[in-house]
Amino acid sequence: MPSEYPPRPSRRVKIALAVVAVVTFAYSIVVAGQILLWFVLAGIAAGIYVAWLLVVAVLRLVDATERIASALEAEHGDSTGDNSGDNNDGSNDGSNDDDHQIRGVEVDDR
Repeated sequence: MPSEYPPRPSRRVKIALAVVAVVTFAYSIVVAGQILLWFVLAGIAAGIYVAWLLVVAVLRLVDATERIASALEAEHGDSTGDNSGDNNDGSNDGSNDDDHQIRGVEVDDR
């Protein structure tokens, strides 16, 4: 995934958006005679853009979570089949404290 979310629009895109805004504003005033029509159209466009930003933010969150999980798996090894230090009753006896450390911060699961 690219490092910059959302990507910055080019100069052509900015000019095209400005032209569309001016044309739709002129249409709403001259042809339709209703200035509120333009605000409705602009509001719909802004809503779609905000929804897109939300989708991008969720994708970035998923990507970051996957990178953290990969880093933790690489650091501690793949321990999916190793239950030697786990108690099945859910108690934490402190014998496997390294599994609950992320970057030097100990998490207490009690």
